[in-house]
Amino acid sequence: MQARSSRQAPRWQRRSDARPGELLDAALEVFGERGFARARLDEVAERAGVSKGTVYLYFDSKDALFREMVRAKVGSTVTAGEHFVREFQGPTRELLVGFIHRYWEVVREAGNVRLVRLVLSELHNFPELLQFYLTEVAVRVRRVITAIVERGVERGEFRSVSPVLAARALQVLCVHLAQSQQYLRGYDDDQLTDEQVVAGIADLYLNGLIAGAERASRVGRRGSRPRHG
Repeated sequence: MQARSSRQAPRWQRRSDARPGELLDAALEVFGERGFARARLDEVAERAGVSKGTVYLYFDSKDALFREMVRAKVGSTVTAGEHFVREFQGPTRELLVGFIHRYWEVVREAGNVRLVRLVLSELHNFPELLQFYLTEVAVRVRRVITAIVERGVERGEFRSVSPVLAARALQVLCVHLAQSQQYLRGYDDDQLTDEQVVAGIADLYLNGLIAGAERASRVGRRGSRPRHG
């Protein structure tokens, strides 16, 4: 029997010219699946289809790769959110609903869900990386939401609340519901679609913020229970 004239070459031979972006894509997958401590650079290289030496052409350590991956894959979406809020001209209610939908689309992505799980479960063992993630991602998102709430309060559209606390509450609600949707939905008898979740987040959150007269009128229009006796 004649041997095959050509065998499939290893991926690293076919992809020796891989760009840094492909390494960052692979890093997000590997860090998310393996965690930071267990992830190895040769796994990232294999996933990207390059040799391990190629990784060191761009990143001198696993820490450096993780930081750049966070900047490129998560930080860039935060920057886009910051720009969206700065440029928005309409009512603050519409701004907040639009932001919630954009934020949910990001936090529900499988790679980001795994990354958040890594941050919450493991990065306390790597305090410098935890501080980096908080500074580059969590705090920036919180400040964006804070700015939205402050805008609504200043315009009289939202009632007077603590903007920082309101921002933390929305951030935690979105992040942890995304975790629940990813990891618990298959075991939960009361399953919700992502569309139901994000609509519910917007409804619950806004009804805690809308200024008095408007909020009362909205509640009234939805109907109230009849009083008996």
